[in-house]
Amino acid sequence: MTSQTQPCTREQILNGMGITTLFSALVVGLWIGLGSSFPVPFRWDPLALAWGTGLGLGVALLSGGVYRFWPAYRRAATAYLHWVADPLRWGDVFWVGLLPGWSEEWLFRGVLMSLLVASPLGWTGGILLSGLLFGVLHWLGWQGWPYAVWAGGVGILMGIGLWLSGNLLVTIVAHTLVNWIGVCAWKCFFSQAEP
Repeated sequence: MTSQTQPCTREQILNGMGITTLFSALVVGLWIGLGSSFPVPFRWDPLALAWGTGLGLGVALLSGGVYRFWPAYRRAATAYLHWVADPLRWGDVFWVGLLPGWSEEWLFRGVLMSLLVASPLGWTGGILLSGLLFGVLHWLGWQGWPYAVWAGGVGILMGIGLWLSGNLLVTIVAHTLVNWIGVCAWKCFFSQAEP
């Protein structure tokens, strides 16, 4: 991805989110329909909301530091956010946080972690491999490799958060919050979109 790449349209972004959310929901539904279980449950719990908020704020702050001090990541993240966030309206930010946060966590930390934790890899291998695959999902091409590396690291942090908390709600809240903070900060301070 180069700085010359044109942003997606708003419709492309929203449709893409809808399709990936639907795909994730189908995979999770199939997983549950086959009678499979999750090694870590999803429970509504105020403490899990607080853990998720803390994890999300921590990752967002860490991301800001990485953005400031790692020029290659800054270029990749800037290109990505210009491409994806610029065309969005403020009302879309809610969905940009919630849909990927919900669906990607159910897919990566729910289904994928269930498969990996039940394998000889166990929790350690599950956390590392699911984080690596989460980074691959965010691959932007060779110029955007730092963004994929960072996403992989975030995936590992989410896996650790899941392992420590014992509740998938923690990573859903954290992921959603990280997305909201990133897009809001971009739109407030850096966006090149037309008003």
